[in-house]
Amino acid sequence: MNTATASRVAVPTRLDRWSGACWMGAGALLVLGTLHPDIFATTLAEVSHQNLWVPIHVAALVAVVLTLFGLTGLYGPRSEQLGRLGAAGFACAVIGLVMTACVAYAEAFLLPVIARRDPEVFDWDGPVTTSWPVVVTTGMALLWLVGLVLLGVALWRSGVVPARAGLTLAVAALAFSVFGGLLIPVLAPLSTLALAVGYAWVGMALSTGATGTGGAPRRSRVRAGDRHV
Repeated sequence: MNTATASRVAVPTRLDRWSGACWMGAGALLVLGTLHPDIFATTLAEVSHQNLWVPIHVAALVAVVLTLFGLTGLYGPRSEQLGRLGAAGFACAVIGLVMTACVAYAEAFLLPVIARRDPEVFDWDGPVTTSWPVVVTTGMALLWLVGLVLLGVALWRSGVVPARAGLTLAVAALAFSVFGGLLIPVLAPLSTLALAVGYAWVGMALSTGATGTGGAPRRSRVRAGDRHV
């Protein structure tokens, strides 16, 4: 009993505290995404003139960078515990985050400037939105969410963080990829909030030491208990 309890709460390392803070900071910044305008109701050029457009995408850019640091701090020391599923999730998330950072930077700093001068290039059938590099980059950015789904499942299965934290991250990332990507009213901001909660929960677990020992050690504890009986 005491051994099992001790394995779930440990003194967090400095890396865990820093990576946990990155997860929580990124989650807080993601909340601003609930105010994202509906780009499908108009054009990118028009929505880029709104007051919150730049702050939303700057926040997204910073959140992506923080996620990269937090993800590395979470996965690095626990790669064996998270297994192949965790490795696949980590790889997909890193690639997707880099692509998302490119998209967020362009939307925050380049799009508004160009849109003032040549708004027609950002029409939905315009040369920018139909350009294959833009389409490919945007598509690869979705790997961020695919990676979070896989990583969340790996966290849930391994016990590295509280099971519900990993499951929340996985389900929220899946919901956000569907509802947030299509900017569906009500569901889009709710899925954004859910993703922020998943981030914060994982970050809190890392920062406070509420992390498990992983799937393999957990099985060994069961076998040890059986032998004791």
